[in-house]
Amino acid sequence: MAIEKGDRVTFRYQVFAEGGLVDASEKPVHIRVGEGRFPPSVERAFLGREKGARFSVWVPPEEHYGRYDPKKVRFLPSEKIPSQVRIGETVLVQDEFGVLHPARLARRDRNIAVVDLNHPLAGKYLRFDIEILEVEKEEVRPEVQHSEVAEPSEERREL
Repeated sequence: MAIEKGDRVTFRYQVFAEGGLVDASEKPVHIRVGEGRFPPSVERAFLGREKGARFSVWVPPEEHYGRYDPKKVRFLPSEKIPSQVRIGETVLVQDEFGVLHPARLARRDRNIAVVDLNHPLAGKYLRFDIEILEVEKEEVRPEVQHSEVAEPSEERREL
């Protein structure tokens, strides 16, 4: 039976970026197609498919971590970054309001450290490899018809 919007689908997935595997389901995942738990491209790709189908979907950056934003690259005094943090590692950077944000150390010299606050997957296309394990059709409830409404019995009399 072909999957339609509102059907409950059980599946496994793996997500790949240019560097290889970035995520995979440990256990089967259950979603109701169209409720928005996965990127729109992924949810649309379920439509018309059936149990047992295996397929891949390319997801653009706009549907996950967004485009890479060069404005999220910051220059900080080197002493603000602990000396044990290596290039490519994540460090917490405090903004002007005191909120800590994870950032990747991109470069460092004696005076300046360059940190990147973009998510590591920002600007990248992701490939979702999916295997559909189970499909449950949306439960359609018949509309309550006027004739189904019980009339008051004769034993019930208005006072």
